[in-house]
Amino acid sequence: MIHLFTSFGKETLTVRQPTNDCLKPLKCYGFFCFSLRALRLWVRIIEDNAIHYEGKMIQETMSRAERFNAAVALEKPDRVPVMPLMTAFAVRAQGLTQGAGWRDVETGFQAMLNTFNDLGGFDRLYKPNLFWPMTGGRFCSTPVRVLIPGRQLPEDALNQIDERVLFSRADYDRIAALGWNAFWDEHYEEMSGGRTIGQVAATQDRLLKEYIREVEIYHDLDIHPLFGAYVDSSIMAFSMARTLTQFTMDLYEVPDKIKAAMDASCADLIQNALDVIALTQIPLVFIVLERGSGFYYRLDVFEQFEWPYLQRYVDAFLSEGITPWFHFDTDWGLNLPYLKQLPKGKCVCDLDGMTDIFKAKEILDGHMCISGDVPADLLTLGTPEQIRDYCQRLIDEVGRGGGFILTTGCECPVDARFENVKMMIDVAKNYRGKE
Repeated sequence: MIHLFTSFGKETLTVRQPTNDCLKPLKCYGFFCFSLRALRLWVRIIEDNAIHYEGKMIQETMSRAERFNAAVALEKPDRVPVMPLMTAFAVRAQGLTQGAGWRDVETGFQAMLNTFNDLGGFDRLYKPNLFWPMTGGRFCSTPVRVLIPGRQLPEDALNQIDERVLFSRADYDRIAALGWNAFWDEHYEEMSGGRTIGQVAATQDRLLKEYIREVEIYHDLDIHPLFGAYVDSSIMAFSMARTLTQFTMDLYEVPDKIKAAMDASCADLIQNALDVIALTQIPLVFIVLERGSGFYYRLDVFEQFEWPYLQRYVDAFLSEGITPWFHFDTDWGLNLPYLKQLPKGKCVCDLDGMTDIFKAKEILDGHMCISGDVPADLLTLGTPEQIRDYCQRLIDEVGRGGGFILTTGCECPVDARFENVKMMIDVAKNYRGKE
């Protein structure tokens, strides 16, 4: 609890840390009238004075873009680039419900921009808004049903994926014959319960237009959204369409059918992402990986159903000057050595906290940039001092010699402490690391 006083000392305002039930504008106190946003910033300034990072600000000699690109290329930048992967956290940080952020694209956009500024700015913005960009009727991932706060879910719940079987085992043959795009053109209305591919395409085109508009605004402010498009890996796309359980059974019972369907789908998934990047003009593709890891499957499964297609992704994207960003959810420790077969200094290995990032440094040192991995539990339950210590260790060990981007382990949790996220950013700006 914090006590604030008007400049004339006539009124005392007692303020608790903002919560979701504190959403109404504040009334006038004494000679001043505060908005909730202005008051929250005032509270944070006071708190930051007590917990600020005690270090000398590094003299920056690179732009945000130069710093990020240097890290990807395994060069040593003026300081370690930093980026919290924030979506729901930004909405909560502005005192809004998740439903408010999802209902109105401008509200989501302003929440992201305001939180970026409240945190003092950083080197890359994970997403301009809450949604993902796709061209109309062309899916860069499985067209799963997303449950939206305030619509299918409570007002301040997190959005969720309603994972269910979207096509049958028999449909593998149809995908092998048609390819990814033509299959969904034919099958989407049946799968969705009556919504046509034209209807979903109109929504996708509208959101893509909004995404491009927001990117232009950010660029004018020297803020750089991370990716121009995203795409599911082969196993991720098919697993989400069949569910994890059914897909795993398919792997062992009809592997040849899966292989044929993946062979027919890979080029479409690549082209769909390329088409989005042609419009967003951000030369980085965010590749969603989770279910192909050694956490789930033996290496022989990875070698047959994930790795060949990942290599095709990399070849295709690099040939167009696009950086592949591998978002590795779950533990990929067994799979990391394969990444050394990919071109040096061209991709990013982004870890979520389950893969041992220090072991990853041993394996990939001097070959691939590593991003990660401040854990969700530390951001939510830890102290700023614990955040400082862990971030310094990351910079010292994983950032040694360059090729490191300090990020949250996967998305920043919705209930992360603001001062912890701020500390993570401040460490990158103030701590150069052991020489």
